[in-house]
Amino acid sequence: MRTLMIISSIGMIGSGIFCLANGSAAFISVAFVVGLVFAIMGIVEMLMGRSAELAQFGRGAAILNEGIRMAIAGVVVLAGQVTDDTAANLFFALWVMIEAVLSLGRSNFELKNNTREENSNFAITAAMLLLSLYMFFNNRILSINAVILIGVAMIFLGLNRFVTSFEIEYDKPRFLTGNEEKLNKALEEEKNALAKAKEGIREQKAAQMRISKIREDMAQEKAVMEEAIIRKHMAGDEKNNRG
Repeated sequence: MRTLMIISSIGMIGSGIFCLANGSAAFISVAFVVGLVFAIMGIVEMLMGRSAELAQFGRGAAILNEGIRMAIAGVVVLAGQVTDDTAANLFFALWVMIEAVLSLGRSNFELKNNTREENSNFAITAAMLLLSLYMFFNNRILSINAVILIGVAMIFLGLNRFVTSFEIEYDKPRFLTGNEEKLNKALEEEKNALAKAKEGIREQKAAQMRISKIREDMAQEKAVMEEAIIRKHMAGDEKNNRG
């Protein structure tokens, strides 16, 4: 299933490159390719959502829902319901924005403790969000051809799924990954836990140093005050003796 997801994501990236190569054309001329890729990717995600879950956050149900939405969108495009360039641009802008926002909601913002795949997914998601925002205002800024923007969107969608494919963890016995992969995963989790523990120890030591410094300052202040009191008493006694 993971291999199928990787192949499908590469196909989506390829369709994006195809759109870039035909950037001067109208969307209707590339609609069949885009719709077909969407439909295929949706079917793959539905299969993946039924037989596996994502290692992070248990996203099995979420990926299944994404697959259903993508398959429906592919059928809509294939049926010729999205033909106008402006409508296609808004359709993909909204699609990319929704997917980026949902992905950000599942992201871990502690980038130092994330895995390479998690940080890659975060960077792609952020780029998708910026792209979707630009697509909404394209006509007011550079007026780039809609097919070019859709091609870039397809590339980002494919990259996002390519990274996601490496987070798949199968539930059913026939899909179990093997002891070596489980061991690597456990070692990676131990490494992340150790990194967090080291960070906690560093913060604790820094706090202890601050506490020690504050106590030293308080002790010095107390010594100065005591010395001032002693001097005051000595000065008073000396004055009394003179009197």
